[in-house]
Amino acid sequence: MASLKVYSNTGSAAGDAQISDKIASLKVNENLIWEVIKAEQANQRQGTHKTKTKAEVSGGGKKPWKQKGTGNARQGSTRSPQWRHGGIVFGPLPRSYRDSISRQKKQVGVAHILAKKVQDKQVVVYDGLNLDKASTKAAFQTISKITEGAKLQTEGRAKKKLRKNSNAARHSIAVIMASTEGKDAKSLRNIPWVKPVSAARIPATSLFYNAGLVVSKAALAELDKKFSALL
Repeated sequence: MASLKVYSNTGSAAGDAQISDKIASLKVNENLIWEVIKAEQANQRQGTHKTKTKAEVSGGGKKPWKQKGTGNARQGSTRSPQWRHGGIVFGPLPRSYRDSISRQKKQVGVAHILAKKVQDKQVVVYDGLNLDKASTKAAFQTISKITEGAKLQTEGRAKKKLRKNSNAARHSIAVIMASTEGKDAKSLRNIPWVKPVSAARIPATSLFYNAGLVVSKAALAELDKKFSALL
């Protein structure tokens, strides 16, 4: 069993948590990660883009000038593509970008992303926010202390030291919670640099594109059980 650092709500180290060697020692397949993320991003596209052809642009019914005798090139409509306000040639039309990928393949891809994060030492564990009620302010203070204690955010996007309450400059952090920690998710979702994620359904993009993962102990147990069975 491999170990992950556990941090308290004050940002201090509070021991270690165990994660299966099946995840920690996995040989990461980066091609599979790329395939899973590509499919997820493609399936999020609406594909509602549309330009008008010369048949759909309003106006242009009258021939601009007669066919012969003017010295100009012949023209049939002021809505032909070469005219200003004319139609668009070969423009985008509504289409589906859907990229089919099996559910099991996606889950294995997510497991490989988690393994990569563990091997890059970008995963820390916390013992829940322990909030009396949903509170963004309290959640912000707690998660800031955890990320600062774990040194997941040592500098901002502009390569400058982070200010105490800076939001816009921070790199994003994914916080993975168990399905029973709904109060924590509600408290974290209004913080711009935090991506709250449920352990029951983890988007590959949220798991991959961040400066680090903060996982609750309850969520770690769920992830360890689910992904160890897949690998």
